[in-house]
Amino acid sequence: MEKQYNFYNFEASFRQFLIAGNFKPITIKNYLSDLRHFFGWLILKLKVIKPNLDFSSPNEIELLKEINPEIIADYQKYLTSNNLPIRTIKRRLSTLRTFFTFCISQNWLKSNPAKNNQKNLLELFKNSLEREKLDQKTIKSYLDNVQEFLSII
Repeated sequence: MEKQYNFYNFEASFRQFLIAGNFKPITIKNYLSDLRHFFGWLILKLKVIKPNLDFSSPNEIELLKEINPEIIADYQKYLTSNNLPIRTIKRRLSTLRTFFTFCISQNWLKSNPAKNNQKNLLELFKNSLEREKLDQKTIKSYLDNVQEFLSII
């Protein structure tokens, strides 16, 4: 029988991190659910893109090192392609940013692969506008306005 990754230690520690950060109970519940969802997706993704990765002796910290901005972008595309509500996608990405901030605080990671995702968020917003069946001129105008706003902050 193949050994499985045990993310319970991550989850329990992350829960304490969220509690210490005064997150609301519903947010904690959603973030933990989102984290389980992401890791389920990640294992399947890694089995496809890195078939030589040793899954027989799971080391969760080593698995974290496999996560990079491209993996996060692929996850975001996966979420978008499944036509999830934009709020759910944003929350799941927020979960990852918060989780990787936690990982940095534990010295498990040196940088947050889910941050600096502005291009991905704009693409997500564009996809949402296209689903609303707005014309290309309106979409371009909205995207230009958002980019201008983001350059100010």
